[in-house]
Amino acid sequence: MSPRGRSVALALAAGTLLAVAPLAGNPASAAPAAAPPVAAAPEDSSDVTATVEALEPRDVQPGSSIVVTAVLRNATGEPTGPLSVRLRRGFVLDTRGELQAADNIPPVTEAGSGQPLPLEDGLAAGRSARITYRTSVAELAMGALGVYPLALTVQSGTDGTELGRARALLPFFPSGIDVSATRIALLWPLLDRPHRLTGDGDQRAPAVFLDDALAASVRRGGRLDGLLAAAERAPRSVRLTLLIDPETIDELDRMTRGYRIPSGPRLVPGTGGPAAAAWLSRLRRLAPKHLLVAVPYADPDLVALERGGEPAPARVEQPDIDAVTRVLAVEPNTKLSWPPDGLLTDTVLDEVVAQGAGAVVVDPSALPGGPAADSGRTPSGASPLPALGGQAVALVADPVVQRLLTSGGRQRGGLPGGPRIAEQRLLAELGMITAEAPSSSRMLVLAPPRRWDPPAGYAAALVADLGRLPWLASTDALQAAATTAPVDRGALVYPAGAQRLEIRAPQVQQLGTVRGLVADFRGTLSNADANALLSPFGDALRRAGSSAWRGDPAGGGAYVTRLRRQIGALRGQVSISPPATGDYTLASTDSQLPLTLENRLDAPVNVRVRLDTPPGFSTRDAGVIQIPARGKRSVRISTLVQRTGTFAVTGRLTSPDGGDLGRAVTLSVRSTAYGGLALGITGLAFAVLVGAVLVRLIRRLRARSEAAPTGAGSPADRSRS
Repeated sequence: MSPRGRSVALALAAGTLLAVAPLAGNPASAAPAAAPPVAAAPEDSSDVTATVEALEPRDVQPGSSIVVTAVLRNATGEPTGPLSVRLRRGFVLDTRGELQAADNIPPVTEAGSGQPLPLEDGLAAGRSARITYRTSVAELAMGALGVYPLALTVQSGTDGTELGRARALLPFFPSGIDVSATRIALLWPLLDRPHRLTGDGDQRAPAVFLDDALAASVRRGGRLDGLLAAAERAPRSVRLTLLIDPETIDELDRMTRGYRIPSGPRLVPGTGGPAAAAWLSRLRRLAPKHLLVAVPYADPDLVALERGGEPAPARVEQPDIDAVTRVLAVEPNTKLSWPPDGLLTDTVLDEVVAQGAGAVVVDPSALPGGPAADSGRTPSGASPLPALGGQAVALVADPVVQRLLTSGGRQRGGLPGGPRIAEQRLLAELGMITAEAPSSSRMLVLAPPRRWDPPAGYAAALVADLGRLPWLASTDALQAAATTAPVDRGALVYPAGAQRLEIRAPQVQQLGTVRGLVADFRGTLSNADANALLSPFGDALRRAGSSAWRGDPAGGGAYVTRLRRQIGALRGQVSISPPATGDYTLASTDSQLPLTLENRLDAPVNVRVRLDTPPGFSTRDAGVIQIPARGKRSVRISTLVQRTGTFAVTGRLTSPDGGDLGRAVTLSVRSTAYGGLALGITGLAFAVLVGAVLVRLIRRLRARSEAAPTGAGSPADRSRS
């Protein structure tokens, strides 16, 4: 049976105890007597947990000594008694498939072992101890090219029962192999989320922040401080791709000049100015050594904004680039695009390429039609990416490498054994990729999460690995795109379900509503006043579309709601004042209705008056009316009354383009004058009445003229006749 066959057999026959000889053909000397084999204890139920703090060297050579530093903790309520610690190895793995299968089914590690390290005193209940274990490549009998499974086991010193273990995977390159290093383009995101709403239009006044979280991030031990510190410790041979957001740089710059934060109902001075200045100074010194790339202002959610009809915030603006250049003394590059989650539609691709991007970092799910896997080699992470505006290059992350980078770098979770084991697992994957074709160099892209928060030391170790391991080399993203032969992965797709990752559609819709309200209000002001009052809303609207809200939909919704309330409050400063007496009286049919218009802003505004009137009452448009700053203006609106009575009239002010301003007021208007219609009706009734009288008179006259004539004389005379 082959060594790998024996390994599989051992994995399937749990609990079977075998003593395994060294690998056939192993150039190293025979291993010492094999250690007693043990059945691995489940790591999540171990009596003793082992957290590896150091595993050296990372570049293991045939003559290397191997040193492991670990913290052992008794997870039980009883003393352990004497303990024995030993480093064991399994059979070499020589394919990525075997390596990844080892994550789910840990390989047995009975092919070789170092000498035991006895701990006679053991561990008291709940106590911990730091141990250092030493062995050598020769003692472990390592000799073949590939990745070796290792296990630091903790056994009872009395009966040999395994109480706990920490696993690791160790890449090994024997002497005499010509190795062409795998080039790594490592993105280093120094990105944050928005911390301002508006209120900082005047560059001379202290900016108003929503919170002081950015100060905590750039202070010692903060997230951005740790990422920058790791980049500062990079070896000279390492060239990172530093990604910065003009919005974050602007926030930090404003902090250095003083800023305010809420404290209950008041605004108090923020205290992060010195930390912001120090962080910017460090970045200013670091930036020339690496590739500095700027994302669009506030790192927008490109696809969500385009889908919602709001593509403008996703564009790179030259004033933003100029502002970053002024602060950092280095002009950032905009030829690289990194859409959120590495996903974009064809429409967004056309937009970013039209803006000049020549390389786009994409998630592997965006280009699923990769090359066939039967070659046994991992392809380089570059692919052609045609767009309407030209040909771009897709920089495609490897899915497994990306998963390991993301999961291992989380502050919580990751692989058992601690951050050092997580780093080692990533190195094992990169080592295996190199070992697939040692003489043929390839390029891989490593893209951490956009707002990465790795454990202390993990980020620094990862950067250092690129400069200290001979089978890895560093390059920046644009250089990688320019010097790597693309591997066709097919057409760009937007994966099913990716829309669930975007900022919510209602947030984008409300963003558009706010944008419309701001644009409408601009029409009420002069250009200078509009720039002074409304310029903060331009940047705030871009912040409202930030991809940072993908992970915080409630925060994003609250942000844009506050923004809408703020522009609503500004528009509400212009209104019609209610009459002091409570109502108006019109004495004639064409009386003028007197109104008082009030402006509580520090700038004059141009408005229109709109009155909603009932039947029988109408008004004439008074045109555009200017109200002075912090003042009132009386106007008279021409009316036409068709009847007497009391009318309820709703009045409001609008912008010149018709958008409502302020609150509507209800006016009670009483008319004592007859309108034209009333007079007409009265006149008609009078005419009918006169006509009726005339008809009666005429009828009487006719009746008299038609009666028989009566003779003159007395009745006696009439009788004789």
